[in-house]
Amino acid sequence: MLDEFPETLVNVEWHSSGYTPSDSDFDDCIYYESVGACYGVRGSMYGVGGIPHTQWNGVESFVGGWGGANWEPAYDSFVPIYQSMVGGDTPYNIIINGIREDLQVTYEITVSLDADMSNTDKKVEIIVVEDNIMSYWGSVGIDHNARNVGRHWLVTEDLDVMYEGESQTFSGSFEIDGEAWNPDSVKIISLVQDYDTYEIFQVQQINVNEFDTDQDGIMNDADNCMDIYNPDQEDIDGDGLGDACDNCDNANIFIPGNVNGDLWYYDTSSLDPTVSVDIFDVLRLADIVTSGDQESCGYQAGDMTGEGDVNVIDIIALVSMILDGTLGNVSLDQSGKSML
Repeated sequence: MLDEFPETLVNVEWHSSGYTPSDSDFDDCIYYESVGACYGVRGSMYGVGGIPHTQWNGVESFVGGWGGANWEPAYDSFVPIYQSMVGGDTPYNIIINGIREDLQVTYEITVSLDADMSNTDKKVEIIVVEDNIMSYWGSVGIDHNARNVGRHWLVTEDLDVMYEGESQTFSGSFEIDGEAWNPDSVKIISLVQDYDTYEIFQVQQINVNEFDTDQDGIMNDADNCMDIYNPDQEDIDGDGLGDACDNCDNANIFIPGNVNGDLWYYDTSSLDPTVSVDIFDVLRLADIVTSGDQESCGYQAGDMTGEGDVNVIDIIALVSMILDGTLGNVSLDQSGKSML
């Protein structure tokens, strides 16, 4: 069903120590800092006795299974429950964003309201899961693909928003267990739940490798301006940094030697500007070296030796190139490409 309804059906598997494959660690889910406590906490919420137990939207339970792990009858029972709940109105929106750096994940989750809603007993839960874990279930002699297995129940926090247009942000970080988990299959699931009735009002999930901080449709690991909306991904100088967040055109303006970034025209009718490399660039480079300014566009343009570090040697090299005619006026065609 998860494959059939990927946009509207989200699950979390909570495993007890007594009903877990012997070669798995599914029951080691961390509740805050307590290893193996997730199942007990969640099971107590829903009064779990017999297993398997499914809890739909927090309010409708289905207990029991079929011999030999025959899930076809379960599917026929589950689909009507799903269909009775999907598409229901909710005033809550959840957006999950973050950054993954190696095994460290920093997240930011924003919950907002489209309409007034009482915040009494409303809480936001943030859960780390691992998807698609193949394991052998010896009791029935089959390999089973476990979906969204609870790994770390990070937080349960009060939701304060109650009026249309309000939003609340929850942020934190966690570390992926690189030995026990598959980092490519780790997700964050966040939900809004009433802790009196246990009704779930909204849920969202995201794989930690698919964060899109600026919401431009380009995943962070491929986005050339991760924090600025730029779906076109334009990069005029081809340096890997998009124009939306790159003030320095290193291919056409801040080329080697043009440290002050000036352009001029031979006459007002000309459409082709010229990059001028002269004494003013030497003075600007000297200023960059003495001030230690590594953030300006001229820093890269002043790396005359190509060593990646701008210093007095680059000043000497720039002066020498100007004097011997290696650098001078460089014309640009109408596309902005330099013509040396």
